Amino acid sequence: MLAALKRLLMLQLRRNKRYKAKEGLCVVYDRSMSMNQIDTLSMGGLSFYYVDRGMQIERGSYNLSIFNRNKLCLRNVPFKAVSDQASGEILTKRKTVKRQSVRFGKLTRDQKRRLKILIAKLTE
Repeated sequence: MLAALKRLLMLQLRRNKRYKAKEGLCVVYDRSMSMNQIDTLSMGGLSFYYVDRGMQIERGSYNLSIFNRNKLCLRNVPFKAVSDQASGEILTKRKTVKRQSVRFGKLTRDQKRRLKILIAKLTE
């Protein structure tokens, strides 16, 4: 009951509407060479799934790039990690799938323009 109430409050507090990303929309962030499927996308941030291999994103500021089917769409987007939770899917004893949510930092006008286009064309 408490978890449902927290979720309801979070939905009411969100500033930006979240959109479900279409398949093929991926993110790559600093210190990672793997592409991770984006789950949701908004003007304020995104969430993505990844295989946890023990590499954690500390509470610092980083940059990410967004790709659509291996084509670079948006680069050097500043972000901070907001949450990092297990999805419940276990691949092996040492590998689990996690979902990470990030909040974008200050975006340039061009980044905002490109992000709006991505949301319009590549989300449901």
